[in-house]
Parts: sequence; structure tokens; C-alpha cells
Amino acid sequence: MIAYINGKVAHVGETALILEAGAMGYHLQASASTLSRLSVGQEVRLHTALQVKENDISLIGFLTAEDVQMFYLLTSVSGVGAKVALAIQSTLDSGRISLAILTEEADELVRAPGVGKKLANRIVLELKDKMKSSEIAQEASPQQNIGAGNPEAKQEATDALLTLGYSRSEALRAVMEIALADMTAEQIIRGALKHLNK
Repeated sequence: MIAYINGKVAHVGETALILEAGAMGYHLQASASTLSRLSVGQEVRLHTALQVKENDISLIGFLTAEDVQMFYLLTSVSGVGAKVALAIQSTLDSGRISLAILTEEADELVRAPGVGKKLANRIVLELKDKMKSSEIAQEASPQQNIGAGNPEAKQEATDALLTLGYSRSEALRAVMEIALADMTAEQIIRGALKHLNK
């Protein structure tokens, strides 16, 4: 299987691109957010996912390995094919998708075209436990790093915000926006409260 391709962008379309590598041009489907960050002539490494259907084999390109993992997680849900997964990834980055699933905020996923409330709830239900053990939750976004740095301080800060009356999703979002590896629980709480009271 092809894990990634290093090459030069030869064409960027609405739903796909052509990446020149060696003497070959690879046609790669991609999310709108990925395509918006590419330009013709740009040298880039694209991580890939392989989709095999009855009458079609296609490669899908992503800027990070975490995005590939998120794609495979999403398409493991019944009713979520490549098109729907890419629509979700066009609307939300991997960090925000994982946060929406972990905090059971299905409405975040409904923002993606083709995702209704029923499907969004199914995604949350089927992926919540998988997401807790997934590396995406730790690596998808440094600003939203759930597990790195000082997890005890983050948990203490989250508990404190819950005690102050904030919802779990508000508390988690604020802590993940603010927390850095060397911050104490008190520093995280102060920063989170400022962030929440903007």
C-alpha cells in the first residue's frame, strides 16, 4: 500500500488534484480544506488512503498521517463512505472532529454537507470509545492536545471548571485551547476562565 507520495502539484481541482512524482502523475481525491492549502508547482508530501470499490480503485490525499487515520475511523462507521468522510474533513479539522466525538457534540458534525442528525449521532456512538484510544486525540492538533504535557494538571483544571458550572464540552474545549506542557493546573484554570469570559 502507498503510505505517502512526495511530488509537485500539477493541477488542483474542486475535488481532486494531480501530483507529479517521478515520471508519473497521481490523481488524488482530497478534502476541500486540503485542496485550499495546495497550489500548482508546490512541492508537497501527501499521505494517502486507498479506497477500493467494486468498479473503482482510488487514492485520497491528506496533509498529515493523523488525517488519514481520521478518514479510516470515519469510514468505519456504517453509512459513512469516502464522500461523507471528506465532507466532514472539509468542514472540521481532525482535532475538532475528535473533540466533537469525545464531548458528544453531534451538532458539530451536522455542519458538514450530507451529514444529518441521525448519522452524526451514529458517528459519535460508534467512534467515542475508539477515539479515546486513538492517537488522533493526542496528536491531531498541538493546540488541542488531550494527552500530552501534564495530563494531571489538565484534568484538575477541567474538574475545577465543571465545579464552577461550565459544561463538560466548554471545560474541555477551554482547557485544550489554553494548556501548554509546562503549565500548572492553576495557570490553566486562570487562562481557561479568561478564554471562556471573552
